[in-house]
Amino acid sequence: MDKVKIHILMLLLTLPMAVAAAGLAELTEECDSCHGPQGVSSHSDVPTISGQLSNYIGATLRSYQVWGRPCIKSAYRHGDTSKPETTMCKVSEALADDEIEALGKHYEALKFVSAQQEFDAALAATGGDLHEIHCETCHAMGGSIPGRGPRLAGQWAPYLQTAIRQSSSGEHLVPSVMEKRLNDFSAEEVDALVNFYASQQD
Repeated sequence: MDKVKIHILMLLLTLPMAVAAAGLAELTEECDSCHGPQGVSSHSDVPTISGQLSNYIGATLRSYQVWGRPCIKSAYRHGDTSKPETTMCKVSEALADDEIEALGKHYEALKFVSAQQEFDAALAATGGDLHEIHCETCHAMGGSIPGRGPRLAGQWAPYLQTAIRQSSSGEHLVPSVMEKRLNDFSAEEVDALVNFYASQQD
């Protein structure tokens, strides 16, 4: 095979990778326009997604595709903020399986950055005890290690409050054991748990 044919073959072999990289950059730009640069949110109602496990991100996006989570309208927070409001259901509905997988791997590889926010130290101490008893199995090391569930430690408190409320009401589909456990918590206990997670600002 002459050098020209080899060169053409090499270009053809690398073209799909270049397209995939360009496509991923476009997808992450869309995600970052709400979740913040590199998936680190600066808005308390939007979760940080950097550092979460790829299987959790994938499951979340697929849940939005089938309306398994509330599709709340939200404005774009970064980049072109003049674009009309959208929802996670609308954003995720056009994603193919390979795009979801690529997004999951991308954000899993990034460092989680804890939200710098106020918290009540006394409530946080109570919340730590509650977490150890009820939540540690799925949210290990005080919620700082993603495993069977997402990382909670350092996540925005207002977002967590909303997610817990939606999960206990059935609006946000979660495993039945988790829904039952959340329903067993009083409003005060939920507040304590959220303060515990907010207190972890490494």
